[in-house]
Amino acid sequence: MSASAMPAVPRSVDDITQPWIQQVLNNTDPDVNITHVNIQGPIGEGQGFMNNLVAFEASGNKNGKEERYSLVAKLTSFHMMEVVEFMTEDDYLQVDTAESKFYSVAVPDFLSVCAQPKESGVEAIVPVPKCYFTASDQTSKMSVRVMENLKTQGFSIKPFPQPLDVQEMKLAFGALARIHGLSHRLERQSGVPLPDKYGWMMDIHSTKQQWYEASYREGYKTFAEAFPDATDLLACLEKLNTIPTVIETVKNPDRVKVLSHTDCWNNNIMFKYDEGKASDVKLVDWQTPSYRTPTYDLVLLFMFQSWDIFHNQRDAILEHYHQELQKTLGENKSTGLQLYTLEQLRADFRADCAIGVFERMIFAPGLLPSQQPDLLKIVQEVRDWGVI
Repeated sequence: MSASAMPAVPRSVDDITQPWIQQVLNNTDPDVNITHVNIQGPIGEGQGFMNNLVAFEASGNKNGKEERYSLVAKLTSFHMMEVVEFMTEDDYLQVDTAESKFYSVAVPDFLSVCAQPKESGVEAIVPVPKCYFTASDQTSKMSVRVMENLKTQGFSIKPFPQPLDVQEMKLAFGALARIHGLSHRLERQSGVPLPDKYGWMMDIHSTKQQWYEASYREGYKTFAEAFPDATDLLACLEKLNTIPTVIETVKNPDRVKVLSHTDCWNNNIMFKYDEGKASDVKLVDWQTPSYRTPTYDLVLLFMFQSWDIFHNQRDAILEHYHQELQKTLGENKSTGLQLYTLEQLRADFRADCAIGVFERMIFAPGLLPSQQPDLLKIVQEVRDWGVI
């Protein structure tokens, strides 16, 4: 398909029509003929708070055989500007472009790394939704991603505010290990640092530092009101600011970096269940992919879980992550993450938990009373480690 025939970026659900969907699917498969489209309407679960998600079914044929697609169009929505003052239309375009590039550039690169001949032990599936089409419009600041509808495949987000259980955590950490490991392999094989290769990766800690600091202060205030008697802990938290730490760590040549999700918490993870037990996972909402240490994603996800998961199950979950990471990296031990021991992972996790606490406090205004005791215990343990 020529560049002039590329599908336009829809501005609303009214623009998602049969001819448009025909163009979208022909962009990757010119033999598909779409004859019927059923717009099912907006959905609210998974794949992005900052967007309008429109589910639709498309059917037709290919070389005489029936074809059916269950898809989601992820459209830019500027409603977040009403509640988050730092967001501008250009910011929307930047984060949506980052996600578009993640799906259209990084994921194919990861798959190419997987597809080495005679390779064993590496999962060849990147644990994200399949994306059929991405585009951005510099004029309207609108973007679109057309992806498989995970809900129709049995995937769902765990209902808020339930924390993840051990099996769900291991699946999520295994998925992160594959993304981290594949991005590291890609960097090693290409010889090009990921920030140079992917100029679209985000660095919100640098560009939105004032917002981060203001949001932390609001979160700290909420936490302090919930636990006014925890005076020593509050004194530590009042002085906490890990933004310089994040920025300095990225520049530190002694710390290995990978492509990180950076917003990997319960609402951006979708699970499939078999007889009530999680059996598969997809990581969604890749609007802030960044160059960070592997433990950045890990400490953030742990901060949204129960005290039991953090305190009693942490070592087993980190061990599972390490095993999946080494499996993804392969047997050719040389440098970087392939020399990353479980002991180093655990030590880096502890040190970076200060970052996790800072990030979690930003969300503290949304804490429910049922979540407060577990978070207090988690933060107290991190304080006892001497990292805050």
